[in-house]
Amino acid sequence: MSKRDYYETLGLTKSATEKEIKKAYKKLAMKYHPDKNPDNPKAEDTFKEVKEAYEILTDKEKRAAYDQFGHQAFDPSRGAGHQRQYQQSGAGYGEFDDLFGDMFSRGRGGNPFGGFGQQRARPQRGEDVQFKMDVDLEDVILGNQKVIELPIFEGQQQVTKKINIKIPMGIENGEKIRLAGKGKPGFNGAPSGDVLIEIQARPHPYYTRDNNNLIYQAHTDFVSATLGGKVEIPTLDSRLNLTIPVGTQNGRKFRMKGKGITDRKGQTGDLLVQITIDTPQNLNERQKELLREFAEA
Repeated sequence: MSKRDYYETLGLTKSATEKEIKKAYKKLAMKYHPDKNPDNPKAEDTFKEVKEAYEILTDKEKRAAYDQFGHQAFDPSRGAGHQRQYQQSGAGYGEFDDLFGDMFSRGRGGNPFGGFGQQRARPQRGEDVQFKMDVDLEDVILGNQKVIELPIFEGQQQVTKKINIKIPMGIENGEKIRLAGKGKPGFNGAPSGDVLIEIQARPHPYYTRDNNNLIYQAHTDFVSATLGGKVEIPTLDSRLNLTIPVGTQNGRKFRMKGKGITDRKGQTGDLLVQITIDTPQNLNERQKELLREFAEA
């Protein structure tokens, strides 16, 4: 079987520069290296062809001989002179190691691809990839689903996809949702890493969270606080009326059982309503007079 033209093997023309040859070799060597293609026996043969072409075409004397005589320049039957002068290094991977250097260095600093006859590097799990996701407090309380675009890995390829994320009911700020196997690919047959999505709830216009409890600041006037009255409390799906007893003081809290957040264990907190008494402003003279009479009484 005749050998392929070296330039054709690297996808180049005879006018290719040394820089173009190295660039082409680097790309093809990464693609066909046996350690990256353990289930493809043809990849090793292709890798050897690519390496052989690279070694010949990056040596000025060898390249000149090849350009003049083709593959016959290295045919032993042509005599010892040519064969000795242009001896090829066979199937070893030393040049691959030199060219890529630190790019693939891992662990103790060795090249994970190694060379023929060298011990293969240990499998190494792919790295996890982390993102932050802002959600509304309602999403946390109700356990809503959200569609987001994420760059994830499928095999060796990074792709951007729309992912349907289920927000776990009651998830805390800073907790993470794990997408198994969607992180960076593993090395030497090891599994891929995961995608970790850190949840951050946006500030709510009415509520603040305290573990599984919700805190609501309810405003009332000093007359209702003094004589008793009602305060309307908005919830996610309705409105509730809270009775304010006579003589309610500023800052007093009222507990509405079971109106808080239900967590993943099924435990539900309460709604804590804290009363803020608003001081009246812009009183007219009659109102001021009545207050003075009240104070004197």
